[in-house]
Amino acid sequence: MVVERHLTSRFFCGFAWAVACAVAATTMSPDVAQGQSAEKAPLFEQDVLPILKAHCLKCHDRQEPEGGLNLSSAAGLSKGSDTGPVVIKGSAEKSVLFQKITKGTMPPPKEKDPLGEEQIAIVRKWIDGGAAIDRPDEPLTDSSEPKVSEEDRRFWAFRKPVSPPVPQSKHAELPRTPIDAFVLAKLEAQGLTFSPEASKSTLLRRAYLDLIGLPPSAEEIQAFIGDSRPDAYERLIDRLLDSPQYGERWGRHWLDVAGYTDAPHTDIAGEFLPIDDWRYRDYVVRSYNDDKPYDGFLTEQLAGDELVDWRAAAKFTPQIVDPLIATGYLRTTPDWTHGDQMQEIHRYDTLSRVVDHVATGLLGLTMGCVRCHSHKFDPIPHQDYYRLMAVFATAYNPTDWKRPIDRYLADVSPSDQEEIARQNAKIDALVADQEQRLEEVRRPHRQRLFANKLLSVPMLLREDVKAAIETPADKQDDVQRYLAKKFADSLKVSSEEVNNTLGDSEKVLAASLGQQIAVLKASKPRFGRIQALWDVGQPPTIHELMRGNSETPGPEVKPGFVSVLCEAGKSVAVRPAETAGNSSGRRLAFAQWLTNRDHPLTARVMVNRVWMHHFGKGIVETPENFGHSGAPPTHPELLDWLAVDFMEHGWHVKRLHKLIMTSTAYRQSSHRPAESGPQGVDAGNELLWRMNLRRMEAEVLRDAVLSVSGKLDATMGGPPIPLDANPDGLVTVPEKGPAPNSQWRRSMYLRALRGSHPSGKGFSLSMLEVFDFPEIVINCTRRVNSTTPFQSLALVNSKFMMEQARYFALRVRESAGAQSPAAKQGEVAFLLAFGREPSAGETKFCLEHLRAQTGLYLSLNLSADEAAQRALSSLCLMLFASNEFLYIG
Repeated sequence: MVVERHLTSRFFCGFAWAVACAVAATTMSPDVAQGQSAEKAPLFEQDVLPILKAHCLKCHDRQEPEGGLNLSSAAGLSKGSDTGPVVIKGSAEKSVLFQKITKGTMPPPKEKDPLGEEQIAIVRKWIDGGAAIDRPDEPLTDSSEPKVSEEDRRFWAFRKPVSPPVPQSKHAELPRTPIDAFVLAKLEAQGLTFSPEASKSTLLRRAYLDLIGLPPSAEEIQAFIGDSRPDAYERLIDRLLDSPQYGERWGRHWLDVAGYTDAPHTDIAGEFLPIDDWRYRDYVVRSYNDDKPYDGFLTEQLAGDELVDWRAAAKFTPQIVDPLIATGYLRTTPDWTHGDQMQEIHRYDTLSRVVDHVATGLLGLTMGCVRCHSHKFDPIPHQDYYRLMAVFATAYNPTDWKRPIDRYLADVSPSDQEEIARQNAKIDALVADQEQRLEEVRRPHRQRLFANKLLSVPMLLREDVKAAIETPADKQDDVQRYLAKKFADSLKVSSEEVNNTLGDSEKVLAASLGQQIAVLKASKPRFGRIQALWDVGQPPTIHELMRGNSETPGPEVKPGFVSVLCEAGKSVAVRPAETAGNSSGRRLAFAQWLTNRDHPLTARVMVNRVWMHHFGKGIVETPENFGHSGAPPTHPELLDWLAVDFMEHGWHVKRLHKLIMTSTAYRQSSHRPAESGPQGVDAGNELLWRMNLRRMEAEVLRDAVLSVSGKLDATMGGPPIPLDANPDGLVTVPEKGPAPNSQWRRSMYLRALRGSHPSGKGFSLSMLEVFDFPEIVINCTRRVNSTTPFQSLALVNSKFMMEQARYFALRVRESAGAQSPAAKQGEVAFLLAFGREPSAGETKFCLEHLRAQTGLYLSLNLSADEAAQRALSSLCLMLFASNEFLYIG
């Protein structure tokens, strides 16, 4: 393998040297010119340069080129190598290069990947055609800006969004917001209109589940139904947006995009690495609750470390710590560089995942294929991928790499760390003194017990065994290591054995000393860790990788942005003047480019994502792909109007929610009429003639069940709740968690591992998978819901669901009264589960179900009260398992 690579390198170097030296021949005789083939010669930049880039620039770029041959510019080609020209312009036959190729000496006979006939023909035609260079005054490497045409930039998603005029509707009474005017214009063009408004109870439940991910309580339902003010609904939206649960609901949406898990990194054996990434999760929740402008939210996550001079800060304030925590967005990318996986290829794999993560999540572009070649559908050159990679390579520095377990910052300043170290040194000295006193009390007893146990060793070996055990392991010879290994376990004296031999006064003294030691250790000041991202070492040189392989680097690239999204000549990343501290500013430059008002995609992608979560489908159905291969927008003018409005009003997401949720389009009924009417025109509801029926996400389902049963613990933030993996494959939350009610926390706080699912008590990995909880590999830009029989089976057979149904029934009895009529219990159950009262037919069903189930349990010799309670639990389970509970109407 090594020999083959060496021969390959020799051939490629000789090829590059020969081609470059040919350019040094500055004259061509007339007879040679007349003898040229009439066939059109290959173009250097289009046909020959790719061969140079693939095989030569690794050794012949601008930095210390081998043999003095610099292929990064036309000047370097003209100069040639230290030994002069080897290719004669206009004559491949007279060129040493071509002679060696045709004789088979280049590449060497043992080369496994020789130059193909097509490549040989290209070299011959190019030399015979005069070895011309397309751009003799420009660099030949791709450090220059990629060539993207103005035609490329005219695609709708690559143009700056411009706010179109709001359409005029034939029915002026229907639009409540400009959103309605755009939607109605499309509907009216097809002879359609909006569906009737949903009932007040339906709107209430829809708003609660959309904004906070929890159903309304009975008191909240009654208050809203009884509120006759004309702005009651708008007031409701405001209250929900001000709720702390809003940040949890919409923070969870963002964590999907960010690819967040509580254990983003594992070592080579697959073991979980304990990392405080939950701080980033809590930052996201706080940011949504604070209605942090989206442009600032993005900037902090991409370059928070470059917004504050944390390196020179005497004290870390929240204004310093928060932006550092925010960079955890870029730490959610899977990084498996542990142990043997520290090779260069794994470092570049991590960098590639960062680029793909940012592209799909923030830009709405798929760029994974661009790692190996230019995009097949979108005008994204191969070079763009590595220019974008160079933006992040100052932090994920392939030449100065940090393993994930080492990539963290203290949450206190360097000077505070030094002070904490000084204080801990003093405490450690006190601890050592007390431990020495304790050891003086315990030592005689330990020695006596050891001496007694040593009697079990044959007399001839006793002294040798004693010496072996008392000798430190690093000083033992081979014999002592053998003896220690053979006898250490049997001669070990446990602390319990020592404690049993202490006298009464010694026990009191030992207990006192032990307590003092514990108090001293607990008094040691500590600091936390921030899983942040920051510039490491000197900015590395990034090369375009041929076919994405780090072992075949091509030309050097400079940090820059996706060129088709920029004005010509303005795609280079330049360090902003406001970059704080000793940092490259590359990520801050990227964040400023991304949040510029002229950026074609950032605002569009975000408003489309918010729209998707409210309507079940985005205006662009592929939120990760706004390119040519993605879905076209159903309402392009509305998308642009929303994007511009979003930016003009300070990038505030809460305002966007209210704008959408107060629209007539959002407030429509989801009822599908029996007649064919609108369905015959628009079966997929692309035009939004009704509201889409949406199924709860897996964790919202669990949270809603806990809320209705009355068991939900609303505690926010902190480390994730650990899970137990049982032998039967069921993953549960232990009953004795960090806090008494930890098992009832919201699902976003249950530990989620990369590539697997979190779990609630009895809510197994397989059940959450049945309800389509995503397995986060890099990130999740949209969830895909399925409908299968397994979902219904899981709802009625899960231990979790049956247990919560019992709690639900207890809550119903307490609310309705234990001796209340069955009809009253059914009414309360419907109100809690569905946010409405039952119809006459539903009341009849409840009564029949309770009567039949009560009779069944009485036949099993249960008491009347127990039979009634179990029957009510059965009814509550049926309500939990119903479509009306599972779906947002």
